[in-house]
Amino acid sequence: VVLEKDPDFARAYEGLGRALFQQKEYTEAEIHLQKALELNPMLWKARNFLGNIYDFQKRFEEAAQAYKSALAIKPGNGLLYNNLGVSYMLSGDFKKAARAFNRAIDLKYNTGKVYNNLGMAYANLEDYSEALQAFKQGGGNARAYNNLGCIYLKKGMFEEALRCFEKAIALEPGFYAMANENLKKIRAAKGQL
Repeated sequence: VVLEKDPDFARAYEGLGRALFQQKEYTEAEIHLQKALELNPMLWKARNFLGNIYDFQKRFEEAAQAYKSALAIKPGNGLLYNNLGVSYMLSGDFKKAARAFNRAIDLKYNTGKVYNNLGMAYANLEDYSEALQAFKQGGGNARAYNNLGCIYLKKGMFEEALRCFEKAIALEPGFYAMANENLKKIRAAKGQL
């Protein structure tokens, strides 16, 4: 209705693009977000959503560029640095990902999500000590050891995973049914059941 009255209303295109994004209609969402940016290039949220779409479509270079162009408009936005880091991580550039996540944290965007993302970046760089510290910031000690244990398990590092899951259970025995299940997987993989 708004677009019928004012076909040059950029925010209406942005809103429609965001709604289509939520419905996973990425191709249509991209069209509307691009139209919004044609009408108003300063819509940083439209650029952020385009970055999200490109990440889902595995168009990582375009995603990173969309986040960078949003950051040119909104340079102190930690969410945008987090999203840029996710894009770098998805593309396999873990050093750039860690830098982006650290920048988000420097900007006081210090949610559990960004710390967990940072932990994953460090784990992929095989800096397990830094990964553990980031995971601790993201959700506490027990969860951190469980997260690191999952990484070790995925990499086939069973002894390290075993120690992490045991530590997680010792820290929070009632809460860590998940760590107990992971511990069973290791023991099964090692033939110790």
